Amino acid sequence: MAMASDEDSADLFAVPDLWQTSKWLAQLDQDTAPQQPFFGSKLRDSLEFSLLHIAQVATEQDGFFKLPALNVSDNIEVVAKEAPEETQTTVETTADAKLTTDLWLNQGTPWVKAPEHKTWDAFIDPKSAPTQPPMITEAGPEVYDAMLSWSIDPLQLKNSDIPVVEANPYFSSLLVLAIGQESVFFTKQNKGLSFTPLLPKMRISGYSRHVLQGLEKQCLRCGSMFLHLRSFVQSTYATRTTRCGVALASALDQILKDSQQHVAVHGHNPRSLLALQSTIKGLLAILEPFQRLTAKLRRGYADEHVLSIVFHEAYSVDHGEEQLREIMRQVLGRVSQPWVEFLEEWIGTRREEGIPFSKSNIGESKGFVKVSAETYTDDFGQEIEDIDFRLDEAKIPHFMPDDVARSIFETGKNLRFIRACHSDHPLANPELLVLSNPPKAEWLYDWDAILDLEKRISKYRDSLLGAIQKSRSGSHIAQKRQPMPSLRPQAELHLFGVEKQIMEERLHASIDQFNRPLSDATAEDSLSRVVRQRLSGHYQSPSNSSHFAPHWSLLAVLSFGGIAFAQAQIMNQESLRLLFDKHELRSHLKMHRDFHLFGNGMFSSRLAHALFDPDLETAERQSGVARQGGVMGLRLGGRDTWPPASSELRLALMGVLAESFTSENGFVRENVGSISRDSSQLPGDLSFAVRDLSQEEIDKCMDPDSLEALDFLRLSYKPPAALAPVITPVILTQYDHIFKLMLRILRVLYVTNQLFRDINTRTTRWEDPENCSYRFAREAHHFVSGITSYFLDTGVAIPWQAFEQKLNKIQSDLKRYTSTVSEGETQSPDRLRELHSLVLDRIMFALFLKKRQQPVLNLLEEIFSVVLQYAKYSRAQALGGSVGSGHNPNPTDLYRRFKKSVQIFITVCRGLTEKVRSGGNRGEDDLGLRQDGIGEDHMVAQLLMKLDMNDYYSKN
Repeated sequence: MAMASDEDSADLFAVPDLWQTSKWLAQLDQDTAPQQPFFGSKLRDSLEFSLLHIAQVATEQDGFFKLPALNVSDNIEVVAKEAPEETQTTVETTADAKLTTDLWLNQGTPWVKAPEHKTWDAFIDPKSAPTQPPMITEAGPEVYDAMLSWSIDPLQLKNSDIPVVEANPYFSSLLVLAIGQESVFFTKQNKGLSFTPLLPKMRISGYSRHVLQGLEKQCLRCGSMFLHLRSFVQSTYATRTTRCGVALASALDQILKDSQQHVAVHGHNPRSLLALQSTIKGLLAILEPFQRLTAKLRRGYADEHVLSIVFHEAYSVDHGEEQLREIMRQVLGRVSQPWVEFLEEWIGTRREEGIPFSKSNIGESKGFVKVSAETYTDDFGQEIEDIDFRLDEAKIPHFMPDDVARSIFETGKNLRFIRACHSDHPLANPELLVLSNPPKAEWLYDWDAILDLEKRISKYRDSLLGAIQKSRSGSHIAQKRQPMPSLRPQAELHLFGVEKQIMEERLHASIDQFNRPLSDATAEDSLSRVVRQRLSGHYQSPSNSSHFAPHWSLLAVLSFGGIAFAQAQIMNQESLRLLFDKHELRSHLKMHRDFHLFGNGMFSSRLAHALFDPDLETAERQSGVARQGGVMGLRLGGRDTWPPASSELRLALMGVLAESFTSENGFVRENVGSISRDSSQLPGDLSFAVRDLSQEEIDKCMDPDSLEALDFLRLSYKPPAALAPVITPVILTQYDHIFKLMLRILRVLYVTNQLFRDINTRTTRWEDPENCSYRFAREAHHFVSGITSYFLDTGVAIPWQAFEQKLNKIQSDLKRYTSTVSEGETQSPDRLRELHSLVLDRIMFALFLKKRQQPVLNLLEEIFSVVLQYAKYSRAQALGGSVGSGHNPNPTDLYRRFKKSVQIFITVCRGLTEKVRSGGNRGEDDLGLRQDGIGEDHMVAQLLMKLDMNDYYSKN
């Protein structure tokens, strides 16, 4: 370092003598007898040096920092006195001796200090004298009992004459009382529904009567709850047959048994009054919700009432303590299990137990489904009976939304349709549905479980759709014949008709199954586990529990809606595909359009000639006149006898339907076959028939000149069983009403077309027709042709065209194999039926066939009646005769009546148009039929455009 300093004296950061050795070390090495006290080698052995003075540490004998008193055994002192004074030869021996006399290391057992009452006063001033306890209760139970028993009653508790009983029997009696049983101090009364103490008043040592009275009331209340719940369980087992009610009784019975077991095993010897009170409060916390629940159940309750009440009670305790919430959820799951099992059986995710529920079980019900014959009454009072599955809405619990309930019902209904009409379809095989591993329907309370359910539902839907797709391609035959051992886990004992080896295997399997030990149901019971944990205070929250859970109003939709929608989507698609492909639904609908709605021109022309053409050969049997064998007709308007006989109808209408049923109907020729002229082998056995009429209607039909002369004629159609859900009796009644009106229109149209021939003097014998006759013929033709054009081209064609567009869209969606279809786009046979009925309802409204439109239809029929009266007069004049002197109508009066009625009709139609426009749309069209020209105001406006475009009748 010195060299560095000499070489570089300008270095400001150089430290002189940094690495030089200390001079004390040098002196220590040179001196043989060192005098330096701090660096001497014998400093440890001798401390008598001038620079080192170590004095004894003075300890305080009094005060806060005094040494604690040590109880050192006398043998240690004796050993210290008798120790040899000679010096040990080695340092190690000396150190060992010191260790043996260490006071801290020779304490064999910890020293126990007597407990003392510590106060702040004694801490501040240790010499202060201890004070006596200020409270009597702190002086011990003997002093407190003496004060309570003193005759002068200084505490004024009025306990001097109350007997004192032993604590342990008293505590045991209260525990037994809490679980609804008798004891030495309490007995039952009032037919075993309440308790009364054997001693009027009693207490135990150290407690007053007022303290024990509150605990006794809690025990009495708990015991009464036990008795009430046990009575409910027994009465339910004895009288009730509802599955959910029995499930509730079973759950309550399990809770009562677990509570009694806990009291008998763990709480029979309470250590204190507080421990007893804690046990009683635990029992009350569990029993109170069920006491409220059973109190709400009235006599004659059904499954839906039990489910609704249990659901409401579980929701009411959901924001309480976690243990009670878990208990109520377990009870809700058990009570709803029968209802959920039927739900799974109905939608097809569970094998149906027992005899299948079918339409043959008329008047019976199962769950929320019933089979009944309902009678429908249309707007005209006609009754129609229909036997089918019905959704019993009264048996739907209130927590289940209506749309989910309807979706579940439609799914099961479509599944039964597939099983009944297509037994070879994959969905008709319960084994395939079960092997697709459908998710189990159960209550879910947290979002993680709900999201996991959605994943399992998606996997199940893809698996089932894949199996259906494979079956459609013809690759399901080998899979269908595979054994399914997973569906029969138990030993099978069907021994009849099997081989010897298989019989021995089944017998050995049965013996092995019986040799297995019985499973402990209580150890695996989740409800018992939660109850025992709640009573013992060692409850463990489930690992999947979450504080962020959906609201209870959404639980039913989230728990059951997903699987119900997935199953409904598959069943609806397959049902519609079968209806369109296998049962030719479109062809049947087109046939109704052609015949009931007069959409077939050939049928309209042939029917008009067969009914009204006077030039055809009459089908009426005449004595002495042989039939010529030509084309025959009824010749309405040209005959005096009416109505025709059944043989006349058959001869006149023979071949009208068969000849109009052309190859363009859409039916497969292999299914229809060859239809001859007199054959009735049309789809649905379509044929002419006679309508059931009342006596008043029969009297009107007797007049051939009346508008109601053909009201007896109708079309008979019986839909196939597979198409019955879409073409219902109500829909057929709508078709019948439309056909009845259209037949009247066809007659009036034919008559008005004949008016021009009657007034033509070149072809008839009417020499000089009046001017009003020409006016009547032209205006009547204009009015009737306008009405006919409106009815056929607007009232029928436009709604039906929209209906066919909807059907085309449905069919195109079915051809796309996809599993991602939103709920709004899902179609079903039931929605197709609603669409079909809505279209006919729109047509009936356009044709003034609704009940509220009856006055308008009456005006129209009055106009048609005037036209028929004039046609009769015109026909008589054309033939050169007369109606009769007394009944000869005046054409001027007829024309005046006709014109006035037409003016009134047009005025009413204008009023309807304005009313609809001012009132707005009656409702939204959820089926997509509201298009241009379909609305009520558009319909009537088009009619006014056809009848009075130039305001001819309004001006006059």
